[in-house]
Amino acid sequence: MNVTKDKISSVFFQYSIPSVLGMLAISSASIVDGFFIGNYVGDFGLAAINITFPIFSLLFGFALMLAIGSSVTSGKLIGEGDIKSASMIFSKTIICITLFSFITSTILFLNIETILYLFGADENLTKIAIEYLSIMLIFIPFLMIGMVLDYFVRVDNRPNLAFIALLLSAFINVVLDWFMIVYLQKGIFGAALATGISQLALIFILLPHFFSKKATLNFVKPIGNYIQIIKASYNGASEFVNEISVGITTLIFNYVMIKNLGVEGIAAFAVINYLLLIGIMISFGISDSLQPIISKNFGAKENKRIEEFLKLAFITVGLVGFIMIFLIIFTPNSLANVFLEDTNYKTKEIVLNFAMFIWIAFLFNGVNLVISAYLTAIHKPLYSMIIAISRSFIFPVIFIFVLPFLFETQGIFLAIPMAEFITFIIAIVLYKRFSPDKIM
Repeated sequence: MNVTKDKISSVFFQYSIPSVLGMLAISSASIVDGFFIGNYVGDFGLAAINITFPIFSLLFGFALMLAIGSSVTSGKLIGEGDIKSASMIFSKTIICITLFSFITSTILFLNIETILYLFGADENLTKIAIEYLSIMLIFIPFLMIGMVLDYFVRVDNRPNLAFIALLLSAFINVVLDWFMIVYLQKGIFGAALATGISQLALIFILLPHFFSKKATLNFVKPIGNYIQIIKASYNGASEFVNEISVGITTLIFNYVMIKNLGVEGIAAFAVINYLLLIGIMISFGISDSLQPIISKNFGAKENKRIEEFLKLAFITVGLVGFIMIFLIIFTPNSLANVFLEDTNYKTKEIVLNFAMFIWIAFLFNGVNLVISAYLTAIHKPLYSMIIAISRSFIFPVIFIFVLPFLFETQGIFLAIPMAEFITFIIAIVLYKRFSPDKIM
């Protein structure tokens, strides 16, 4: 498929559908873990997973930064016809992510207890969290490498292969979660082992592509320095900032929740995060699929086509937001029951109170994600980063401390919707400044 020549809608849906399904496949690992742990381990298990979330935000964020930044650069080079340079970027990126992931995971593994103590976990929560984190850190490098391979497979015109890899990984996770948690009754340890093993599937499925005849990108000898990778990574910096900001924000929210509502508050926040994750991952998949499309059209100077792709993206994320709002407003109890046992009355009550306000976020978050992805694809990473850090860190942190003084506990629940709304205003201003008719 030629993304700079073929029909707009065909290109958009051929890239966006696998991307959305792939993102759902990725997020399903944590959602499926949440379902089994919430129902078979309890709300303490959910709290333990949520307390470890900032660590995975850091690691996943670095992988995204390398993957998105380098693949966008590689995609632009492919659009310009420079396959050799594109392959060099690919090869060096794989070396970087492999070294970083194994070294960082080892350091974190050796300091698990200290990290959990700093995150505010008490003795009981730390004991459960160590069971989960110690296994996840062994396997997380394979997920990080797999994520980078996934982005380069997509930019190499194989979006369907990327989707199949993510789908199979998710399927393996579901099967192993049931086997480990329900059948063998291994609890949170089994959830971590199931997720870890499923992540290996990404590498086994995606890696052979780069040795096949269908590949445009190939492994080449990494000649010269790695400054070009640092520059490429800068173009994906907004995604890193977004992920690490979400981790820090979760850390702060956990602190506020446990202070005001106890461990049940952290468990309730975990459930709300699962609901947010479903909607956001769909919109993220749509916006994410734009990056290889727009970067290639940007390289080919097809700004009119870029405008048409963006229109389709805005319509699609708007529809996603409407569906999520409908579900949260009219079926909050059913959604809570997916992750919580009937006996978790206090946790469920907090979830339902949270749901009364969280739906507002879906009016704005899809557009925010699309504009951020667009700015990354046209090599405006600083402005993309402004949107990312605004919605995931600056405004959530401001509002989580300010709004409770004005609205008490309800202020905690309003923090995320308010952050998305203020970010939406900033995103619209930036989009008007760098609209497709002004970038060439």
